[in-house]
Amino acid sequence: MLLDDVNESQITLRFSDFSEVRKAREPLLKEADDLINMAGDNDVNTDLFRHYRQELRDITSTYNNPEDVVWPQKPSLPQASA
Repeated sequence: MLLDDVNESQITLRFSDFSEVRKAREPLLKEADDLINMAGDNDVNTDLFRHYRQELRDITSTYNNPEDVVWPQKPSLPQASA
């Protein structure tokens, strides 16, 4: 199956238990931490990135069924101007 025409927001993952959700969430939390640091280093407001990280943290308390998890949309850093 080729995924060239599919973007990240179109991919839906289904999990059978929350341990799988936590395992999938861990690298996203690390990435969110990095995004917050990069935003701060570049004088970009970190609020969106902090909100995204909190949404990731709240997944296991927001959803009762791991199959219903909807992953939050990751914000992106503004492109550097030349």
